Amino acid sequence: MNYWVMIYRIGWITLSILVVVAVIAMFVPQFKQYNELRRKESALQDEIQLEEEIVKHLKDQQERLKSDPRFIEKLAREELGYAKPDETVFRFTDDETPSSNRTSR
Repeated sequence: MNYWVMIYRIGWITLSILVVVAVIAMFVPQFKQYNELRRKESALQDEIQLEEEIVKHLKDQQERLKSDPRFIEKLAREELGYAKPDETVFRFTDDETPSSNRTSR
């Protein structure tokens, strides 16, 4: 009878281990999905912060456009290439390949 008690206990232990493994196997995909969602949330938070900084910069620039004539002049000169009357504007371009080194095919 002692063997039957030992077999009975081994059976229960094996069954308990199988139940624990089954429960863990059921929740592992959920943990992976949770970690993936946390990673995506972190990436989205970084993107939101970047967008907020861009919006702040644009609002600052908009405010300067409304109130700072020197800033407007600077933008007109740099971005649009405007000049004041009687000013001469020099534009330099870099020629990466000299015309003498070009080969024609």
